[in-house]
Order: sequence, then C-alpha cells, then structure tokens
Amino acid sequence: MICSAMLPPTLELVGCFDPEVMTSFIAARADLLQVHATVLSATEHHITLHTRGDPDLVDAFEAACALAPGDNVVFECTVPQSTSPERKVVP
Repeated sequence: MICSAMLPPTLELVGCFDPEVMTSFIAARADLLQVHATVLSATEHHITLHTRGDPDLVDAFEAACALAPGDNVVFECTVPQSTSPERKVVP
C-alpha cells in the first residue's frame, strides 16, 4: 500500500467547494469510470488529487470533476507538469 502523502498530485481543482460533497462526488465518478483517484487534500477552495488509469478515462474523470455537483464551482482544473507515467500516452 502506498501512503497518500507520497503520491504526486496529478489534478488540482480551484474553486468554491463543500469538501465533503466534492470528495463523495470524486469517489463516485472514479468508480463509475474505473479510475483510481486518491484525494490528497480537500479544502473549501482547493482540492488536490492523484489519479491513475486508462488515459482516456482519466481525461473523462477530469472533465467530470470540472463540472462539480450542486453549489460547488470549479474555477480552474489543472494537471501539474510532473504527471505520472500512467497519464502519458505512448504512440
């Protein structure tokens, strides 16, 4: 088992959140898309995740997170430069 403190962030969300609602939403979307998603931190204005899985499904997961449920609003959805090897598509 990998400690979540050791995982690099692969997705960062900035906005106005209810952290409990967003983490539940993130878990549900990850299950639906069969993507592994670990919430590294979640506050009212910033959520950091580590994701891995099929690159196309991870992209779909990111799009779903950007939509956010209910009164949650995502202003910015970014993928840090140092993404994991699982995100890189090999031609």
